[in-house]
Amino acid sequence: MIDFRYHLVSLVSVFLALAVGIVLGAGPLKEPIGESLQSQVDALRSDRDNLRSDLDAAKGNIDKQNEFVTAAAPELIDGTLDGQEVSIIAAPEADSEQVEEVSNRVKEADGTIAGDVSFVPNTLSLEDSTQFLKRLRTVVPHLPKDDSTAIRAALVIALTGDASMLEDEDDQADAEKQAAKLYDVFVEADRLRTDTDHKTTSLFIVIDDENSTLAEDTEPSPKASDDKGTRTLVTDFITALTAEATSVVVAGDAGSAQNGLVNVLRTEKSRASTVDGLGLGAGPVITVRALASGEAGKHGHFGFAEDAEGILPGKIEEKPSDDTPKGDEK
Repeated sequence: MIDFRYHLVSLVSVFLALAVGIVLGAGPLKEPIGESLQSQVDALRSDRDNLRSDLDAAKGNIDKQNEFVTAAAPELIDGTLDGQEVSIIAAPEADSEQVEEVSNRVKEADGTIAGDVSFVPNTLSLEDSTQFLKRLRTVVPHLPKDDSTAIRAALVIALTGDASMLEDEDDQADAEKQAAKLYDVFVEADRLRTDTDHKTTSLFIVIDDENSTLAEDTEPSPKASDDKGTRTLVTDFITALTAEATSVVVAGDAGSAQNGLVNVLRTEKSRASTVDGLGLGAGPVITVRALASGEAGKHGHFGFAEDAEGILPGKIEEKPSDDTPKGDEK
């Protein structure tokens, strides 16, 4: 039975242990403990200073590289998109200034903006899509049976004018004639936002959300049990778009390279080219260069992030014109 004596002994033991600890800490263990703690603090300070120096050096290198690419822009992109029509697709939260800078660089490369559209959060979603899907299938009856795939296929047809994802050749031809109508269905349903007229193209620049966190997004819509997570919907669309388009470049800022769409596509080894660094002056220049490189059949991942293959793709060799003397085709 626990009595008063037991509690008294317990209290005495606690205070005795506390007293011993105080005596040892203030006496023979004071210096070793203090020295150990001080040593750990000094090591942490040294690591912090080294990391800060490394970060400053890396930032300095990026700044110099950015300045060089930006200054050399006229030489790097002049004529690279000569006569080519480019569509720009902006994610729902894409930075409007980044979109404008990319558009300006496309024009400086002698290209033209054929289409400028913005996605909204439900562009590819099955949420509240019953009537929307009915309208799409009215325009193109032989869209894939899977609803999510049907929305994706309809959008790709609307943007590219190609329908090779459909099995029957007659269905492909019929669907391609309906590209403009499919586009209108997306716009009228407020699943695409645009102020440009419809025009199909084969060159696309997709601009990710500013500070994108798409790499973390795996959850489907809670209102549609058959819906997929936004990340899957977007990457499936990019895959479908690259199958029909000549060149697709997905560009984003440093956040996109770390945790956004650029990061996802690089991890998944996507056929689409990717560019990080849109927050820098060089980003749009690299994007245009990557688009031209993709048109020549060379795809890659470019920018300033550690997983980029290089800052920008190599220069595309000009094809000799038909009237070039054979002896000069070198």
